[in-house]
Amino acid sequence: MGLGKTLSRRELFKALGAGAAGLVLADAAGFVTPAGAVADMKGTQIPGWYRFKLGQFEITILSDGSYELPTNLMATNRQREEVKALLAANFLPTETRTSHVNIPLINTGSELILVDVGGGPNWMPTAGRLTDNLHAAGYQPEDVDKVVLTHGHPDHIWGLIDEFEEAPRFPNATYYISEPEWGFWTTDEAETRLAENFKGFAVGAKKHLPPIAEKAIRLKPGAEIEPGIVTMSTSGHTPGHMSLIVNSGGQTLIVSADCVTHRFISFELPGWWPSTDLEQQVAEASRRKVLDLAATDKAMMLVYHISFPGLGHVARAGDAYRWVPATWKWRL
Repeated sequence: MGLGKTLSRRELFKALGAGAAGLVLADAAGFVTPAGAVADMKGTQIPGWYRFKLGQFEITILSDGSYELPTNLMATNRQREEVKALLAANFLPTETRTSHVNIPLINTGSELILVDVGGGPNWMPTAGRLTDNLHAAGYQPEDVDKVVLTHGHPDHIWGLIDEFEEAPRFPNATYYISEPEWGFWTTDEAETRLAENFKGFAVGAKKHLPPIAEKAIRLKPGAEIEPGIVTMSTSGHTPGHMSLIVNSGGQTLIVSADCVTHRFISFELPGWWPSTDLEQQVAEASRRKVLDLAATDKAMMLVYHISFPGLGHVARAGDAYRWVPATWKWRL
């Protein structure tokens, strides 16, 4: 090959591949390391937290990790092939989906308010990271003043109890949950109404909720947690599911919890019914209500189960919507 010849892309990649085995790298001191030398794989990521200002509030999104779900749970009122085609068109796996867990910690300047507590360290091997990321973000569990529980699914409440200490993981907190949600999970109603593959949710709720009963305040929709933080009923996913509207300094954040769960389906096809919604028609109405509110008010939204940190806006697209991820701002 002459020195003056211009290589095509295919020839360049072929040449690089052929030469990789003999490639050596030099460090600043001039020492060389063969390219084939073994380097330990770390297998971990940077701490999962992201912090931003909303008016006078400082909000930190904490990752509890992620878990895998079969995609056959994503839309019970659509043909399987239709769901798979949508996923494939958006370069997503067609058999399983990764569900992230993005949890907000709201610092009002006078109180720390945590919204949901993740699944705890014993639920899923890739989840249960909330406490580690709380520490990494500069806080301790003892610092949390209030915990708001949006609903009683495992990835939202099974982190309540420190099973080693057999005590609440956030010992100084007062807990807030909607009245119908508390009743659903602490009686036999959940076990009676849940599908067979979800009955374990009821068993776990009866284990994790009763230990906080004396410190739990049962709310009605529209209740104020703190000036600027108001609950909103978004039932359907569960009977007492609620979202939060957070206002400070003229800025608004909607903490949607699980009335919105997927980057494409929830926004572009809000009429598709996930099997994880207990009352699917009610859940669709709640989903449309939240999306319409976010689009109308141009509010920021936090979505729990899309890629970390789950922050963005909702734009109208015909008779549906589209998700517009927020731009990250790194502060050093």
